[in-house]
Amino acid sequence: MRISKKTIEDIFNVATIEDVISDFVSLKKTGANYKGLSPFNDEKTPSFVVSPSKEIWKDFSSGKGGNLVSFLMEHEQFSYPEALTYLAKKYNITIEYDNIGEYEKNAASERESIVAVLSFVKSQFCENLINDKNNPLNYFLNRGFKNSTIQEFEIGYSLKKRSDIAEKTKKAGYNIKFLKMANVVNENLNCRFSGRVIFPIHSITGQVLGFGGRLTDDKIKAAKYVNSDSSEIYQKSKILYGLHIAKLHIKKLDFCYIVEGYTDVMALHQVGFKNTIANCGTALTKDQISLIKRFTKNIVILFDSDSAGHAATVRAIDLILEENMTPKILQLPKNNDPASFVLSNSYEKVNKYFSEKTVDFIEFKYSMYDSSDILNLVNCSREILKSIVLIDDRISQSLHIRRLSKLLNLSENDLISEIKNIKNKSSSFRKKSINSKDNTALDYNKLKLDYSEEFQLIRLIINYGTKNFLIKNGKNFNVVSLICNELEKDNISFSVNIFENLYRESKKIVEKRENIDRFTFLSGYNNSFSVLASHAFGEQHILSNWKQKDITVNEEVDKIYEITKESIMRFKLKRVKQMVKNSLDELKNDRSDDEKLLKKFTSLSNLEKKIQQELGRLF
Repeated sequence: MRISKKTIEDIFNVATIEDVISDFVSLKKTGANYKGLSPFNDEKTPSFVVSPSKEIWKDFSSGKGGNLVSFLMEHEQFSYPEALTYLAKKYNITIEYDNIGEYEKNAASERESIVAVLSFVKSQFCENLINDKNNPLNYFLNRGFKNSTIQEFEIGYSLKKRSDIAEKTKKAGYNIKFLKMANVVNENLNCRFSGRVIFPIHSITGQVLGFGGRLTDDKIKAAKYVNSDSSEIYQKSKILYGLHIAKLHIKKLDFCYIVEGYTDVMALHQVGFKNTIANCGTALTKDQISLIKRFTKNIVILFDSDSAGHAATVRAIDLILEENMTPKILQLPKNNDPASFVLSNSYEKVNKYFSEKTVDFIEFKYSMYDSSDILNLVNCSREILKSIVLIDDRISQSLHIRRLSKLLNLSENDLISEIKNIKNKSSSFRKKSINSKDNTALDYNKLKLDYSEEFQLIRLIINYGTKNFLIKNGKNFNVVSLICNELEKDNISFSVNIFENLYRESKKIVEKRENIDRFTFLSGYNNSFSVLASHAFGEQHILSNWKQKDITVNEEVDKIYEITKESIMRFKLKRVKQMVKNSLDELKNDRSDDEKLLKKFTSLSNLEKKIQQELGRLF
């Protein structure tokens, strides 16, 4: 489903950038702008600037900048739709969806209704925990949990009366069918979680999507845990318990602890390890690891120290390595789970233990084998090498091989040879492409630096589109047509795929005689374009002068023709220089003295000279 262009316009018309960012950064008004400490780097002197008039922000300490959507994507690690949904919720804007049929419209409406019902149910569960005569709250208090922790995780209780939640939901005016669709009640309207304490499971943005219920009396002969079944809105393999609370701490500390239980997460948060999350009643999945990757590449696996926990840890290690992330392992003393361990020891003792006992996957796997037995040691070596094979980064792989070489007292060459054998024998081994096909995962801040000329042209297209401007000779021009005409004239394209794709799409729109405005690429009809647009929107070259602190400067729009022309020339020059170099390399490598290659090289050299002259440079 795609959020409609009208909804996006409503969001941008209502939301104010200083209001949104002030929820995350303490801002102080200075002149026309606002300033604060960078939320991306530690600093003592404020270098983070927000301009309400330009609707943009710039962080000079990291070089990042953009509009209010790109801030949420950078700071909260939201996807583009998640950022829009957050803003719509903040400003009470009803989200409408575009170009979808009745089925999709009903599905969108149903999803919103289910989420609303789940939020109501959660509030009822929370009230029950405090008010029920059986005092279910004591289950947590007796284990050492504080009220503040219980409230933060919105823990609840489902009454033993199985019809209770359906009756209250109906009385509140909600349609019972949504309660069924959310798998809270069965066909007879009996609650699936009756008599259990409740752990609400939230999305990354804090919406309740499902529940986990636990019996407090272990003597009852029934399943200890009951979890929400998978549905349209709840897929446990794609959700991490506690991430909505932990995400900022994970990003700040640049690593996370992953545990297996709800109370493990609560306990670690309570004692100060707030960068802790849990997989929701399932083995750690690739989707969950990808979700973590939005915040950090470093994961400390803290599973139970029994045989099942060991097996789950081994599986998790390889999944993490396959995602080009760094796994570390922390094993607790036997018969300890994370919750009991941290709640029964002082913070100092726990912190020391965590620091001293956290090991990399090589040391963990080595510790699982009897090193005095040769056969065991051979098997251990191969198991570790199978994991090292999964590391895509050559430097990281080499360093791990060197570490294993010292640990086993084997030559690096022997280990490298064995790795080659493993690759050849393994039919499942797949070499990953260096160039990501998922443009939403690209590092746009790096693209701005490495391909500044290309990014500048794309930024101009996104910001100014086909809007007509009057120039000195009395003629009109628009940015997209000028860029297209100039690049077509010399048959020059972009080197970055996402830039080239957006440029070609712009040409198609112009050829259809349709308009491009500030919302065209933000509208979400192409998610890759939406993400790029959120990074490029409002990002003006003039921002480099902001370091001079509130000095008044000319608006870019005042000199848009001159800026566009110069940007085109600079882009052309860089691309032509690269083409000249490539052409020269072709001539050097071609032994037939191909006349076409020579003509091509001469033509490109002349074009380079022409562009240099237009830019007023000596050649």
